[in-house]
Amino acid sequence: MWRHQIAPLRKAGWRTLALDPPGHGRSAGPGRDFTMDECAQTAVEVLDATGVRAPVVVIGTSWGGFVAPRIAMLAPERLSVMVLFNTSAERGTPFERMKATLLTRLLAIGPLDEVTARMIVSGLLAPETQRREPQLGADLAEQFLTWGRRRFIATVRSVLVDRDPVLDALPELKVPTLIVSGQEDHTLPSFHSQRMAQKLPNARHIEVSGAAHLVPLEASNEANQLILDFLQDLLRA
Repeated sequence: MWRHQIAPLRKAGWRTLALDPPGHGRSAGPGRDFTMDECAQTAVEVLDATGVRAPVVVIGTSWGGFVAPRIAMLAPERLSVMVLFNTSAERGTPFERMKATLLTRLLAIGPLDEVTARMIVSGLLAPETQRREPQLGADLAEQFLTWGRRRFIATVRSVLVDRDPVLDALPELKVPTLIVSGQEDHTLPSFHSQRMAQKLPNARHIEVSGAAHLVPLEASNEANQLILDFLQDLLRA
């Protein structure tokens, strides 16, 4: 997810730590459904295990953006800045949860794997991105197909179906926050980001044109500039 951001961040002097959250990527997960609060607790435990004591910048896309405010609520002293892409602080709408439930059922049907993977990718990337970078979509689909099916289903259910809202708790968070959305994101449209920015007392929102649900992958140069400029502005303050 962060293949285009890690090198520029390190070049700018930042130490990076990329997490595979429960049931995602190379993380086996707990073997059951889980909550976003548990994900936040896990992130703090990873910081403890790696000896990171100074307040950190948390950068999250989608699910990572669901978790970041919960880290700020759980351990405010461990977090100095949030940079959030394509995310929300609300529970999914009934239609969004219905679509996610359908996805869990499709994922349980092995012969439909390739069709399901293509469907997932089409919801993540803008049409122009898919035309311009067909290999990106192919790589994402291939990754999805390598994940253990039971943990993938549990992840979709936990993150997209059963996720609880935190929107009303955001006014209590004073952490500086940059929220970035994709103009063509139909999975979590920009109004989710706008609502978060309105609730957070120290936040601003930027919409990136020509990108859908994965701005750091689809518009990597713009994403990098937004991240680095925001951090640099805070260091100057």
